[in-house]
Amino acid sequence: MQITIYTATGCTRCKIVKRFMEERDITYVEKDMKAEGKEEFQSFYKANRSAIFRGSDGIEFPIITDGENICQGIGASIAYLHSGNKLDGFFTVGILHKEWVDGIHVSGGNPENVEEFLAVLRYLKGNNMKLQLDTNGGNSLILRQVLKENLADMFIMNILGPKQLYCQLAGGDVDIDDIKASLAIVSNFPKFKIETVIAPVTREDGTISYLTPEEIGETARLIEEGTGTKKNPYLLKLFNPKAAEEPKFRSLDPLPNKLIFTYRTKARSYQVFTEIDNI
Repeated sequence: MQITIYTATGCTRCKIVKRFMEERDITYVEKDMKAEGKEEFQSFYKANRSAIFRGSDGIEFPIITDGENICQGIGASIAYLHSGNKLDGFFTVGILHKEWVDGIHVSGGNPENVEEFLAVLRYLKGNNMKLQLDTNGGNSLILRQVLKENLADMFIMNILGPKQLYCQLAGGDVDIDDIKASLAIVSNFPKFKIETVIAPVTREDGTISYLTPEEIGETARLIEEGTGTKKNPYLLKLFNPKAAEEPKFRSLDPLPNKLIFTYRTKARSYQVFTEIDNI
């Protein structure tokens, strides 16, 4: 296959992706958006705006395309070049810069493709990149292998909520024993943190409301059960309705300030180092 790679002058990540293609004899055409490829990239971006992420710091490079698929960022690009669409869900565009690579989701992909997933991580690490991985608790066996090979420099575990609401919050069936197994593994990484977004849920009567302080307390207790300790770095994050993926949540009001510290109090019964993000 022939790949077009859009790069930015001096981009280290772009150089690594180009090296990957050269090592595997993958033919590519480079378009430097800061040089001779500027006009072509502008046309490409205009035609594919919805498929290209632009963050507060601008557009992340490299971007590769084979004419059908578009991949953005070093992780997603190498994953596609290595295994095609088999690693979909494991890699998305990240927001970290310099030597750090994020947008790597252990629970996001098909566990049958674990060897391909690990191969991409090894390649990134072998090129002096630091990796931040995350999980919502699924694919604990993959997580165990990541720990064994020391393939994560920072690990974030997103505990979505209490046991009784986990499937709804995850958008599908969840094995709570798998969640607990992941918690036990995550706490062995040299650098890790556990997070929960105080998210809205649809109740049995059809109404929508945020997780309650009591439900966040139950979430913290799940963390204690999984890790065997009350002393984990635990961060509660506030939900931003304006940025919600589901339209039904966008009209919600933010949590009232007077309630926020009640959540922390409930969580500290089981996780004594609980803090609230940006408070």
